[in-house]
Amino acid sequence: MPENNSPKTPSLACPKCQGRFLNERKIGATTVHECPCCSGIWLDKGELNEIAHPAEGDLEYCSRENIEEDRISEFLCPACKGSKMVKVNFVSYSDIIMDYCEKCGGLWLDRGELDAIIAEVEKLKHVPESWDHKIMVFLSKLPF
Repeated sequence: MPENNSPKTPSLACPKCQGRFLNERKIGATTVHECPCCSGIWLDKGELNEIAHPAEGDLEYCSRENIEEDRISEFLCPACKGSKMVKVNFVSYSDIIMDYCEKCGGLWLDRGELDAIIAEVEKLKHVPESWDHKIMVFLSKLPF
């Protein structure tokens, strides 16, 4: 019987591919779980922020806003073993739709979605800030 290379992490089943287990994969310094069949990626809470070239703010928080009842995913959370996930947009205007577990905060990304998220974050870094935003940031840093 093969040993699990990471005794702290239980075997996670792919929410998409019946009977397939996720393999550990390093992205930078972060270990994620990837399906060898569909190339989907499971991210534990906080890992998207670590991987997607950290920007100011919480990428995971903005993706959880406005979860609607009709956006229940067909997938079960691989970490919580039975909790239904919900579909959330990466940001409100994007076509990137992720599956999110409200119980543990994990995210399921289909093949290509992580690359799309990283590309979107890179685009956001190069958008010039408005003067209104610059003034608000300046004022927020003043010691009152």
